[in-house]
Amino acid sequence: MRKNLLTACLLMLSMTTFAQKFTIPVFPDSQSEIDSNMGMFNSQLDWIIQNQKKENIPMVLHVGDVVNFDNLTHWDKASQGFARLDSAHIDYAITLGNHDNEAVQEYNGSAAPGDTHTNVRKTSKFNSYFPTYRFRAQRGTYEPGKSDNAYYTFRTGNTYWLVVTLEFCPRPEMVEWANKIVKKYHEHNVIILTHYYLNGKGEIVKNNAGYGDSSPQYIFDNLVKLHPNIKFVISGHVGFSSFKVDEGVNHNKIYQMLQNYQNVEYGGGYLRLMRFDLDKGTVDCELYSPYFKKSKPENTHYKIEGFTTIKPKL
Repeated sequence: MRKNLLTACLLMLSMTTFAQKFTIPVFPDSQSEIDSNMGMFNSQLDWIIQNQKKENIPMVLHVGDVVNFDNLTHWDKASQGFARLDSAHIDYAITLGNHDNEAVQEYNGSAAPGDTHTNVRKTSKFNSYFPTYRFRAQRGTYEPGKSDNAYYTFRTGNTYWLVVTLEFCPRPEMVEWANKIVKKYHEHNVIILTHYYLNGKGEIVKNNAGYGDSSPQYIFDNLVKLHPNIKFVISGHVGFSSFKVDEGVNHNKIYQMLQNYQNVEYGGGYLRLMRFDLDKGTVDCELYSPYFKKSKPENTHYKIEGFTTIKPKL
């Protein structure tokens, strides 16, 4: 009896220690891969599935522009790809880019006729191919049956995490909704996932890119900087890679990352691998391509030290 109890305790201790080390893979814009090189997209999926246990992957993130054109062929290819993660029981969250809706034409990347502010909110194909039940870690959405603005949770050891996805340059009411969610989950460490945020110089963008209702600067001023538990903002849309650290009003550090290589080798099959070691207080963020079996240069490899997390009060 004592031997069994000791074995169980050692196993639990081992699992807790392992849970303090984990990896979150982030898909940059996959639109060019879906359009022209599915081998690259599949190589990313292969790597995640093959390394799920070794890397202790709790969740996968996508920064948006999943597809290049809003047509059935592209969405079908994307859906079949993510179905492989479904089969492997790997959770994921997707935020929407300006190509994941009717803002672009069905068979080219030009702006669709009509009001782009209205068209960028027409996401019927995405929500048809990715109904809410596919997102196993999803806990709620702003609009019923639509994952354009949604939130997800996962746990690693004794640390709780919240991922909030926000639509492209979101409407102010979506930002206010996100404030309520982040405040409600105040014991969770928060990742904000939105398509357009940093530019290639590492600056928070002040415009709406001609599509949205607000700007990345609006997101920062009215959401990101206000909450002590917001740890990361992750985005894509523009090339290539950048990193910015800001301080919130509660003197917490906010780590903001851009990654997007759609115009270089169809995206190159790169994944942003965020490797956490909570005991050491480090997050190592490299860009690695399973397709080319190589990493991007050192200036795209961000190493965070002194990283702290919110711990729930027992």
